[in-house]
Amino acid sequence: MPKLDQVNRLTIASVSPKGVLVDAKELGPVFLREAPKDSKVGDSLNVFLYNDVSEQITATAAKPLVALGECAYLKVVSINEIGAFLDWGLPKDLLLPYVEQAYPVREGASYVVYTYLDNSGRMVATTMLHYHLEETNDALKVGDRTELLIAGKSDLGFKAVINGEYLGLIYHDELSQPLRFGSRMKGWVKNIREDGKIDLSINTLDTQTRDQLELRILKELHQAGGRMELSDKSSPEVIFSVFKVSKKNFKRALGKLYKQHDIVIHSSYIELAEK
Repeated sequence: MPKLDQVNRLTIASVSPKGVLVDAKELGPVFLREAPKDSKVGDSLNVFLYNDVSEQITATAAKPLVALGECAYLKVVSINEIGAFLDWGLPKDLLLPYVEQAYPVREGASYVVYTYLDNSGRMVATTMLHYHLEETNDALKVGDRTELLIAGKSDLGFKAVINGEYLGLIYHDELSQPLRFGSRMKGWVKNIREDGKIDLSINTLDTQTRDQLELRILKELHQAGGRMELSDKSSPEVIFSVFKVSKKNFKRALGKLYKQHDIVIHSSYIELAEK
């Protein structure tokens, strides 16, 4: 049976001047919004099923910003006595009830939310991600590459949704500059703590990339005549502007080059070592 608030593969049942209908099987014929101009009876296509403002089941060929059981960064378009309403790319806005707000939201601002079915079977949003996403796991391993959605901030760092399923933490010292809520990026599992919670990095962890950074530093030094006004005490912003890496990774690379006797590190600059 086709599922509401999700993408379904359905067949076009009829095409007329009044519009296009798809065969939603047990749900019957359903009107298709944003139907392709060349729609023909018998065509099979991916459509999203949802209840419209009049609570009629409707299909759309447009892709909404979020489906059931997913996380997304959505904008608050209005607020009333029931809660806040979010723009999720469809004519009917998505409800974020007051009881599902971990903190008061503002009209015009955007927030990371998770979608689920409430007791009445209606899809709603929540900012209480920790009620629906696991903060511990036994499936991920250190070094695993992940898809991250930056969802919040704490004293320790930024909270991120991992692969749409888990919550993890990117510590402040892993960053070269602040992250933006709602940003999507690649990440890596840096550590699984004893309590099962997940520490993340947005800096590549593979040896090849680290070696490439060391080679880049040496190349920049040679091109600069053997000296650069940059050191392990430089600000994260300055380091990122030159090498596009975090201060932590930069210091790690400098340390290895120093141990190999390739460079000399001073308080405000580095230089090639004499060999």
